[in-house]
Amino acid sequence: MFFLRSIRRRLVTGFTIALALLLAVAAAAILGLIWHQQAVDEFKTLVHHSPDKGKLIEVLAETLIALKSNVAPHRPEAVQKIKNDFRNKVNDAAGEARQFRERIEQTVNGLELSQRGVGTVILSMKLTTVDEELRKLSELEDQIQFQLDGTSPELISSIRMQASEHVLRIYEVLGRLPAYQTEQTVAGLQMEQQRSAGLLNTVLILTFVAVVTYAITIICGFQWISAPLRTIAKGTSRIANGDTDHRLGSVSRWNDEFADLAANCNRMANRFHEAEDSLSAKVEERSRQLVRSERLAGVGFLSAGVAHEINTPLSAITIAAESLQCRLSAHLDLDHQDTAEALRRLDMIQRESKRCGQITRRLLDFARNEKQHILPHDLTHVVQEVLDMVRPMDRYSDRAVVFEETDPLILEINASQIKQVVLNLVANGLQATDAGGTVQIRLEGQTDWVIMEISDDGHGMESENIGNLFEPFFSTKETGQGTGLGLSITHRIIEEHHGTIDPYSEGPGKGSRFSIRLPRRQPQQKAA
Repeated sequence: MFFLRSIRRRLVTGFTIALALLLAVAAAAILGLIWHQQAVDEFKTLVHHSPDKGKLIEVLAETLIALKSNVAPHRPEAVQKIKNDFRNKVNDAAGEARQFRERIEQTVNGLELSQRGVGTVILSMKLTTVDEELRKLSELEDQIQFQLDGTSPELISSIRMQASEHVLRIYEVLGRLPAYQTEQTVAGLQMEQQRSAGLLNTVLILTFVAVVTYAITIICGFQWISAPLRTIAKGTSRIANGDTDHRLGSVSRWNDEFADLAANCNRMANRFHEAEDSLSAKVEERSRQLVRSERLAGVGFLSAGVAHEINTPLSAITIAAESLQCRLSAHLDLDHQDTAEALRRLDMIQRESKRCGQITRRLLDFARNEKQHILPHDLTHVVQEVLDMVRPMDRYSDRAVVFEETDPLILEINASQIKQVVLNLVANGLQATDAGGTVQIRLEGQTDWVIMEISDDGHGMESENIGNLFEPFFSTKETGQGTGLGLSITHRIIEEHHGTIDPYSEGPGKGSRFSIRLPRRQPQQKAA
């Protein structure tokens, strides 16, 4: 559902429902107060403005009481007092009757036209009868006089009888009129009871809806907010306590913020796991480099001793060959075949002894770890010089070395050490291929780096051997065909040049590739 798809929408929906219920209860309360105020106004109107038949009857009764005065009508002032009281009461009755008629007319005018009909005409006739009787009652005032012959009491008694007849006629007319005040009061009470009952039902319904909504809100709150938060808290606690393999499952059946939070927690755990694996790999690599360095240090120490011991007899052999060559040249016939052969052999002895001296000198340089001069050189030219030495070799004449010369790639290197690197890798590639095999060299210049790739289509490598290639004395060749130091020295030279070397092979029989990455400029403290 659209309104339940996210936590924000659920909260907005819940608050909207709560606000609607609050407004509904407030509206019911306001409506109840309005109805109460209307009821009070209606009762006030009934009390003060509705036709009061009882009061009119009471006033008419007082007119008769005025004629029953306790004063004996034997004196003129007593008769005059009775006359005045009677006139006042009749006037009061006439005023009350006039007010009674006006209120009846207001009540009738307040009715709808369909509710008036014939009854209105009859009512008007009855009210006219009341006015007529009151007029006759007021005419009796003129008949109240003091009689000199002492018949005043009988006169007043006769007038009282006549007044009683008129009052009885008015009572009879009033008796046929409805009790407006009582009827309206009863009608108003009935209407107010109906309103109160309806309002009470509305309030009860709203209360029930509010309670049900509150219960649903509590249940949904636990399911939508509390339960996902507890699941996420427990899962993250397990991950924080070291269980990096634990992952949070589905915490909500909605694709909401909690689902995103769980996914992000799992993503963080994955990144942490990857970082942990990467750190373990780096620690393992550093450990292997340390072991490799220790082995190379031992090799260097051993090489220094061997080179020092070999240099002495090599020097003696070289001096002896030169001395013998000089003597033979002075005492023998140079044109004789044996003499020429002897001189050629002595020259070979000198050449090979000098080459052995260069080898021992490189061993001493390797043992001393001396820093050679690093100068700008063209890597293309360096590679070409190595290939010029390798291609004439009869042993690998049945294999091809492919190198397409590129534009000059100038970078700061030790040319002799890089030649040794290229020679080691090309030689390994040629040894790994059979007759008809190919070793390919590719150079690529970048802004700050130069990439050199040396690949072959030879025997390839096992995946478990790739990680040990640069270990001293590790070799995949047959016994007696390799010392296992070539790639170790190569790796050390590349590291001294602040570069990287990465071996790659798809497997046995699928060839190998070495990718070397060298910076164009060496750090200032390393450069010459």
